Amino acid sequence: MDLPNNEKTFEFEHVGLTTGKKYDGKFTVKCVLNMFDKREVELEKSRLSADVANPTNLLSSLSHILANLRVRIIKSPTWWEQSLGGFDILDEDVIVALYDKTMEQADKWYKELKENAEEGESEGNPQ
Repeated sequence: MDLPNNEKTFEFEHVGLTTGKKYDGKFTVKCVLNMFDKREVELEKSRLSADVANPTNLLSSLSHILANLRVRIIKSPTWWEQSLGGFDILDEDVIVALYDKTMEQADKWYKELKENAEEGESEGNPQ
């Protein structure tokens, strides 16, 4: 069985709740992470938590989101790069919306994988 392409490109558009600034552009992301990527996410989450013994729920959530975006995003608009991968954005909701849109791509990848597997089975090619 051939795996679906692990990269997806999508258009992003969101207006920040704090600043009213419009964030838009095209992103290309990794849908599924390999072992090295998963390691990178965990290292980045640890780095972002800055050795805090008992991080708050907000810190844990932001660390998880930012770490995933930093590893998953392959290509991005200039504003994302200039924001240092989301660190210099005042609109927290933009980061969350971008994370949600990125994870939707992973869902699409898994759906394609399942459809490919079902097609293979219906053609008499057990997986």
